[in-house]
This record gives sequence, C-alpha cells and structure tokens, in this order.
Amino acid sequence: MVSVIRRQLVVTGVVQGVGFRPHVARVATQYSLSGFCGNDDNSVFIEVQGAPGDVDAFSAEVVDTSPPMASIVHMTSHDVPLVDASGFHIVPSRRAAGALTLIPADAAICADCCADMDDPGNRRYQYPFTTCTNCGPRLTIIRDVPYDRPFTTMAGFPLCEACNKEYVNPSDRRYHAQPISCFDCGPTVWLETKDHPRDSDVPDDTRSRESMAHTLAQAREMLAGGKILAVKGIGGFTLMCDARNEEAVDTLRRRKNRLGKPLAVMAMTRTSASSIADFSETQLATFSSREAPIVIVPKSATYDVAEGVAPGVNDVGVMKAYTPLHRLLFDDDNDILVATSANWSTLPLTYCNDDARKDLADIADGFLMHNREIHVPVEDSVVLAHGDQVSPIRRSRGYAPLPVVIGQKDHCVLAVGAELKNTFALTRDGMAFVSAHIGDMGSLETRSAFEKSVSQMLGAHRRTPELIVVDKHPGYATRGWGIATAEELGVPVLEIQHHHGHALSLLGESREEQPSTFLVLDGTGYGDDQTIWGGEVLRLGTHPLDYERINHLPSFDLPGGDSAVRHPWKSALGVLKKYGIDAADVRAWQDVNHGGGSPSRDEVLAVSSQLDAHLNCAQTTSAGRLFDAAASILGVCHQITYEAQGAMELEARSCHHDHDLAPTSVEYLIGHLIVGMKNRREVECLAHEFHVGLAHLLVEMVRESHPTTSIGLTGGVFANRLLTRVITTRLAQHGLVALTHRVVPAGDGGLSLGQAYAGYLHLVN
Repeated sequence: MVSVIRRQLVVTGVVQGVGFRPHVARVATQYSLSGFCGNDDNSVFIEVQGAPGDVDAFSAEVVDTSPPMASIVHMTSHDVPLVDASGFHIVPSRRAAGALTLIPADAAICADCCADMDDPGNRRYQYPFTTCTNCGPRLTIIRDVPYDRPFTTMAGFPLCEACNKEYVNPSDRRYHAQPISCFDCGPTVWLETKDHPRDSDVPDDTRSRESMAHTLAQAREMLAGGKILAVKGIGGFTLMCDARNEEAVDTLRRRKNRLGKPLAVMAMTRTSASSIADFSETQLATFSSREAPIVIVPKSATYDVAEGVAPGVNDVGVMKAYTPLHRLLFDDDNDILVATSANWSTLPLTYCNDDARKDLADIADGFLMHNREIHVPVEDSVVLAHGDQVSPIRRSRGYAPLPVVIGQKDHCVLAVGAELKNTFALTRDGMAFVSAHIGDMGSLETRSAFEKSVSQMLGAHRRTPELIVVDKHPGYATRGWGIATAEELGVPVLEIQHHHGHALSLLGESREEQPSTFLVLDGTGYGDDQTIWGGEVLRLGTHPLDYERINHLPSFDLPGGDSAVRHPWKSALGVLKKYGIDAADVRAWQDVNHGGGSPSRDEVLAVSSQLDAHLNCAQTTSAGRLFDAAASILGVCHQITYEAQGAMELEARSCHHDHDLAPTSVEYLIGHLIVGMKNRREVECLAHEFHVGLAHLLVEMVRESHPTTSIGLTGGVFANRLLTRVITTRLAQHGLVALTHRVVPAGDGGLSLGQAYAGYLHLVN
C-alpha cells in the first residue's frame, strides 16, 4: 500500500487576483501536506505530497471551498514522482507564452470589509473604498491584462506603507488585491450640487478623513430632505432618493421621463429588505450574495415604500448596499433608497464625472463624485427566482464577464447580439465571454457605447474575430454594424434566425443536457418567412445549426408594427379580426372604469379599416403580442410605457386559484375572456385563466411535435413566473422535463451567447 504520493494539479479559470493561492496554502497546511503553488497568466499550478487520503481530500476541498471571487473552469490532476520536501510554499508567478488572465467580475463588499468599516478602531473605519481579495471592483477598473494594479484605474494611487504590507503578505486577505487603498493613499469623494458644480479636477479640500465624513453627512441630509442624488458607484452613476418619500419618487420619475416602469430599491440589511419584500430562502441568499443583483421579490404585507416605486405590479426589485460608499448613505439601517440607473430612458449608463454634470443636470439635485475612474461601465444585474432556481433577467455586474464553457477548441467568434437589451459575446479557448448589459440600440449614444465595449473586449483578449455572427433581421443596427465590420476585417458573416439563436443560447449554457425540442416565446423575431415570429416550437437536428419550425401559435395581423407594441389594443384588434369577434363586444373598451388609454370608437374604426385592407400590417405568431391583446381585452393595460408592461401587469392581476382551463384553441381562449368580461367576472380570475389556458395550448403544441424527454424553454416571455410554472408542471404531468435558463437571460440579453455558440459550432464542424 502506497503511504505517500505526490500530485500535480492545474486549475484554470478566474483564479488570479482572487485569493486562490493563499486559499490553496491554507488547505494544504490543514492536511499537513508539503509542496507548492503558484500562478501563470491563466492558471494556478499546484504540487502536493502526503498520504493518499489527505491528497484526495485536499484536491476536493480546494475546489469546493474556493474563494468567493474565483470561477473555476477546469482542473487537471495527475500523480508525479516524489521529491524530498517539507512545508508548503507559494512560489513566484511565471509567464505562460500566449496565455491571458481571465478578468474577474465585480463583487459586493464582503463581511470582513463591512466589519472594518464599522469598527472605530480600524484604520478603514467608514472608508468609502474599502476592499480586499474577496470583494470590490474588478472588471470596471481593468484597462488591460494581465490583471495588475498598473493596468487598472488604481494606477494613479500608489500604495502607502501600511497597504503595501498587506499587499505583499500571503497570509493577509488583501494579498495581491489590486484595488486596495485607505484614507492615506486611495481615492476621495466629494459632493457637488447642480447649482454649484465643480470642475473636473479633484477638489483639494476633500482628501482628509474629516472632509469625507462631512461630505457623506451632507449626502445623507439631502436624501432625507427629499432630494435626488446621482451617486458614482462601481460601474456607473445611480440615481437615488428616499423610497418612502412619494414626492421625491414622483419628481425622479418626472425628471427622468420614466413614467411607469418599476424602480429598483436598495436596502442596508437583510432585515430591512425583508420588511418590504417576501423573500424565499433562495431569494434571500441571492440578495446577500457577492453578485448582489437586483432580486425581483413579491411585496410583503409590511411593504411601505412610496406607491410610485413599483406601480401596477406585485413585486419589487431589491438589492443590498453592495459598495462601501452606498453603505455610508444610509442614515438608519431601516432606510430604503430608490437606486435606478443614471441615464435617460434611451441612452446608455452615465459613468464619467463630466458626463454626469452635463447629462444628469436636469435630473439630480446633487452629485456624489469620486476620482476612481470607471473604465468599463456596468449596469446592475437583475434576477428572479422560480422556486429554488434563480434566472437572470439582466446579466451584468457581478456576473459579466465570467466565461461560459462551450467546447474545447480555440476559435474566435464575435456575436453582436440583439437590438433590445443588447449584449455581445466573444469566444476563445472553448469559452464564450458575454458582455455586460449594453441596452437598446435605438440611439447613436448606445451604438457608440456598444462599439467602444466591443473594442475593449477584443483588446483585452488580444483577438481578432474569425467570424462575425448577426441576427437575420434586416433592420437591426447590430446586423448592419456586424456586416460592415466583417467586410472591413475580411472575415465571413453567419446569419442566425432570432429564435434559433434563443434555442442555441439555452443549449450553449447547458451543454450537459441536450434537448432537441424548444418552445421559444418572445415579443418579436424576424422569421424565415419574413413574418414576425414569437410563439414557436423548434426542433434542432443532430447538428444544432440545423433546425425545423415544427409548430407555432396561430398568426394574426399586427396593425402598425411598432405602434401596436406601444398600444396593446391594436394587438387585441388584430386577434379579434382574425376570429371574427366584434370589437363592440370588448367591454373594457366601452367602460371608463377599465383602464386609461382605451381606444376611442374612431380609433377602433380606423384600425379596423386598416386591418380589412391589410395596410401596414405584419403577420405575427408572437406570444408577447398575445399577452398584450389579453391585457387590453381585460382592461389591464391599453398603453405601454416600458417593455413587457402589459404582460407584467396581467401577471400581477392574476389571482391564484385552482380553477383549470383547457381551451381547444386560441380562438376559444380569447372568446372565453370576452364572455367572462361580459358576465362581469373578476378580472383577476380571467387573467389567471388566460395564463393557465395559454399554457395548456402551448404544452399541447409541444406534445404534437413528438418531443424527446426534455423541452427547452427560452425567450423573453419566460420571465413570466406564472406561465413558466404552469407549463413546467403540465409538461411534467406528461413525463416531459422543462429545461430553463440559469446562466444568461431567456430574453434578448442572452441571445449573443446563442449566436456565439452557433459561430463556434460552424467553425468546429
């Protein structure tokens, strides 16, 4: 029996600058193993020697208890000859020719740094930029790789003697933490008002501990007094105000021209967050996580924030105070602050001081600035939970740019993503890197931000694309940019149909589970027949780039195209026309008590004539537009001020009861709503029955397609928890397993991963 063995391990992924080597050393010491560990540009290399059981236990624990900011992609292990050695050591780093460090994501402040901030005896007491190896800015401050301080926006802040001692000490939690600083050597913070802005230079009177404390006290006073602050965080500016002050919330909405879309709020503690939101264990764990996303949670019975924060819905988006600076804005642990992206509705996130002074002057009363430059702007992430599973709605801060493993071969593909909720993706070394959230591509400013972000990612990875992947929609700005860029680089273009891209996105993030049948539901996607798809059953071939549209929701005329998206009653009129239902039967359009914005008689007549003549009408199978139609028929929503408003408000109005509905067709389902309203049944019951009835029809569509045992559910409509739950349950009743998104959004924010995977498969095969 072998009494001693020596094992070599190589761990790849995000393992530099995240405390991985000290972690390895601590675990090795725990098991009394000898050996060493070190790192190169893309891995940590380890050799350990000792009893076989201890070596096995060490190998498992190194992965299972890895540091919070580490993201392990792969680990190889094999035994090597014994050597004479004692003790375990961290050895100097070595270079790996051609290898590149993977960039870590930003992380929320950790418990240890919170303790430092709260301890009057600690030299970082109430320091607004406290960080360590386990938390703080990463992606947002990196100018270039390798990830060393000189290549970050912290380069202009030389470490003081005390910080440097921590930086070079392997036993310290700030060992090789590139962003660390303190009052003596780090960034500073100051407050400006819109009436008295400063110039772009850092004011000399802000550098002392006392000055920063005074600045933060003034900021808290402004928030308590109902003012709106633009606060510079990790990835950009956030607009903040007292969430319990109705006047402040209304002022923010009016100034930002954000009329109805729910606003996110920030809470200091789990206790204060739980006072306004009914968290499940999974949701609370996500709220408290290092990613610290906005978590969409049902409002609690004690919800007491302003009505204007989240009107018309039953949920509220809550995130914790994830930076030291944000924590210092809370006057009381029970405070709740609105925290929404600092930009106009159609423009990208504001992240530079000068831009904030200019672009936010008509929104904010004050600006809480600092001089740690943001190199890569990053929005807050948004997630929701279906039971114990967390699904991303917007994958950004805390998650981007962590890689998704899609294979083993090295090909560089640039996927330009969708037109709305845009992200793009780059592949190399068998991994796909999905960008942070860019936004809607309708403005020149957003397209400029997209181009800059693409350039930054290509530069960081030292790559030029072999292939560029675009959506087939001829009107997408991303498509036009992708084709022009491919021509400029002399590389080919691959076009991927929108819903095929959604299916490949789910397939790419869950490669161990390989469904061939996908139910793809969204608002708009350019179909292969030049109509608007959005309620599709697709079957992928043995090669996933081959697919067949094997079923879909019935098509109907959408009058006015984008105009119908903004006015759900137009979608409803298109559905009614298809099934020969008289618009006069829609009680919600005749009754002023059923929602503002319902169409006038003249408007109905005009659009009916348009439908009769098929003028400016597009054929669609969109599930999203069907939700809009139901929302208007039930008097829930007639006008849209933000994307998916009709569907969100319809879900919010749905009461939970056990009444089942198994319609034979969409015509039957719509007729059921019309009759129900005529009979003055409760809208809440009819809204629930619409979800249940549509789920039944969709499951039958899938079953008619003779699927395999697992069904992929993808597309933006699957942000609807009620519909997803009912579909998943009904599929299970028929022995079918639903596979849903866990890594990237089901909606257009995840489309770039599917495009990137398509490009990778195209090059590999």
